[in-house]
Amino acid sequence: MSYTIETNPHGAVISLASASRPEAVRDLVAALLEAAYGAGAPAAPATGQVVPIQAAGADDRDLLSNLAAGTLRAIAGTDGTLLPPRWLAFDEKRVTATLPVAPAKKEVRPLSLSRPLTVEMPSNAYAVRLSLESPER
Repeated sequence: MSYTIETNPHGAVISLASASRPEAVRDLVAALLEAAYGAGAPAAPATGQVVPIQAAGADDRDLLSNLAAGTLRAIAGTDGTLLPPRWLAFDEKRVTATLPVAPAKKEVRPLSLSRPLTVEMPSNAYAVRLSLESPER
């Protein structure tokens, strides 16, 4: 796991460091799932249902920002609990992540992007920082 999640009453900040684009995509989705559902596996394993998330962007920052937004929409709109991706597909300026669904719905912390995602690429690595906000309850 190459990410950290700092939570606070108003949201969360995800920071990750990855050696490659596929690792950055996988870790970003996993971190978003953990931020929304909390740590720990769902009560029941996946049953074969999956939710595909596609994202495109002119550069990696746009692509990862769009992936984050799509993942948050899928979390909010899925009847069940999404699990980290088992399958990723990459095309030029596009990524598809396929997330298995566990039938037991975990409590979801509603989150949305609060500002643009930042991506730095020192030495062919990815350093990503994403700020999320949670609506006041």
